[in-house]
Amino acid sequence: MSIQIPWKEGEGNIVITPGSNGTASASSDVANEGLDREQTVVFRTTNSGVQASVSTTISQIGKRQAFAVSEGRFLLSDGSTFNVIKKEFHE
Repeated sequence: MSIQIPWKEGEGNIVITPGSNGTASASSDVANEGLDREQTVVFRTTNSGVQASVSTTISQIGKRQAFAVSEGRFLLSDGSTFNVIKKEFHE
C-alpha cells in the first residue's frame, strides 16, 4: 500500500512505496513543470513498543529556473520570480 503526501509547493504528491526488508522508494505522481523542489518527510514507526523515526529529503528536478539578471533573480510585482524553461527542456 503506497502513501501519498502532498507537495508543499506545486502540484502532485510524493508517493512512498514500501519495499522488502524495511526499504521504501519515493517518487512523484506528476512531472514538475515549475522550479526544482524538495521536501523533508519524517517517518515514524513503533517496533516492539519502541518508537523510532527517520527524516529524509525528497528532491524533484523542475522544468523551469528563475530568470537571472545582473542584480539577481528577476522578480515580479508580487515578489515571485519570473521563471523560464531550462536549457535541457528546449525543443
